[in-house]
Amino acid sequence: MPRQRWLLAPLLVVVACAGEPTQRPDLMLVNGRIFTGAAGQPWADALAITGERLSAVGGDEAVRAAAGPSTRVIDLQGRLVVPGLNDAHTHPGATPRRETLDGPPAVVHDPTLAEILDRLKVAVARAPSQVWIDGEIGAAVLDDPEATRFALDAVAPDHPVVLSSWTGHGTLFNTAALRRLEVRDDEPDPPGGSYRRMPGRTTLTGVAHEYAEYRLRRRIQEEATDADHRAEFERFAKEAASLGITTVQAMMTALPVERTARLLTSGTLPVRIRVIDFPMVATPSAQPAALAGDLLPPPGTKLVLDGTPVERLMWLREPYADRATRGHANFSADELGTFFERARDTGMQPMVHAVGDAAIDAVLEALDRTGGEAWQALRPRIEHGDLLRPDHHERARRVGAVVVQNPSHFMLPDVMRARLGDGTGRRPTAVRSIVAAGIPLALGSDGPLNPFLNLMFAVTNANNPSEALTLEQALVAYTSGSAFAEHQEGEKGTLEVGKLADVAVLSQDIFNLPAAALPATTSVLTIVGGRIVHEQAPPP
Repeated sequence: MPRQRWLLAPLLVVVACAGEPTQRPDLMLVNGRIFTGAAGQPWADALAITGERLSAVGGDEAVRAAAGPSTRVIDLQGRLVVPGLNDAHTHPGATPRRETLDGPPAVVHDPTLAEILDRLKVAVARAPSQVWIDGEIGAAVLDDPEATRFALDAVAPDHPVVLSSWTGHGTLFNTAALRRLEVRDDEPDPPGGSYRRMPGRTTLTGVAHEYAEYRLRRRIQEEATDADHRAEFERFAKEAASLGITTVQAMMTALPVERTARLLTSGTLPVRIRVIDFPMVATPSAQPAALAGDLLPPPGTKLVLDGTPVERLMWLREPYADRATRGHANFSADELGTFFERARDTGMQPMVHAVGDAAIDAVLEALDRTGGEAWQALRPRIEHGDLLRPDHHERARRVGAVVVQNPSHFMLPDVMRARLGDGTGRRPTAVRSIVAAGIPLALGSDGPLNPFLNLMFAVTNANNPSEALTLEQALVAYTSGSAFAEHQEGEKGTLEVGKLADVAVLSQDIFNLPAAALPATTSVLTIVGGRIVHEQAPPP
């Protein structure tokens, strides 16, 4: 690693005075604007790092005075420094060799079946034999009764094709894909999932939902080699570090935890990765201790209770505005209770994907049945909680629930209006009220990794503008909130003496920008545990 870069010059060395302590900082950041996130001292000018921890945070002159002859001192030239960002909900993982359909992301332009078939013809013409062809779909295809494996087979009879909704919920496979994945034409529905079937028959249409699709998509990703997965983790971690992310909490939909543990312990990545188990059944498995990382937070396990509003599988108290359905739960109350009991008995932090208000009702009721206030020690997590309502607040506080939200969910006003109507009783993503109610809030990507894009989404909240977060609220949720969500608030999340030196020096002052300018932010210097893992290269 070069000793200095163009943005960080000049390098200063300060000689220690006689009689002062012999252990001197290894690194100092001075002449900056440092947002510590700590309630008692929210701002500082400089900080010092000794080993992997912060040894001083405060005024520039006082911190500089502690420098020794070998201390590297970096002049920040007024740049903004924040605690290392902590992505509390993301999904890394590699796929085997594939050909991807052309076209814009489905969240930007929801393609019709005709458009998908045209793109598929192009992909088939250039894809080698037996190579997977994948693509992204949305509500237009999932709602189309003509969107079946047979329609795909007419264009791609030999290549395995998998088309997944941009939400991660709802997948269409062609016949070649089902054959490769050893799925019968009359495959029974697995626990927690379902296959769509031809009218009046048991024959699969090729559309799979929830745990049916998760199982098949995992089989595809398991085809990727260890080298593929290692390369993807390395690419992902490098990108994260370039964005000032120092911790990611990875929901391992892609791979079993045992294989993930082996992959991650065989190399060194620039950021911390906490691996969350995603079993294909409603019973948490025993996790290898290595998955918790060097700081050993409680292992975590995830269950998906409902879907999303896009495919109308979000479970609601009242029917959807545009269809006579309430969605449904993937698991019964008894199965949900078993999941929590197993997590409680093994000391695993339970995390439940619950989007609709009925799903959140079920989670809180199950937590009450299986421990009530005793759950506070494990901090059960509600992942997403898009329709968490005011009448949930007191119960969520009582069981010590943490809400882990994803700002990309805040930017679906047309979908939410179509599915829920215009009534105030079902306005989604009421995150400002969650903060005001004293319920811990963490943020993660669950989509675009860029935290500054997600901060823009958080301070905009197009679904529910009156519930938008302030920038400081959003940044706190992305740092100390996420650290709290993994039981690590004593180790990281704020820049305080004694905590891990997880630090990001930003390319621009996000506190003094219009929201639209936030996504262009990067990290010019990222430090993880006192180790510089990213330095921005000079411009050409």
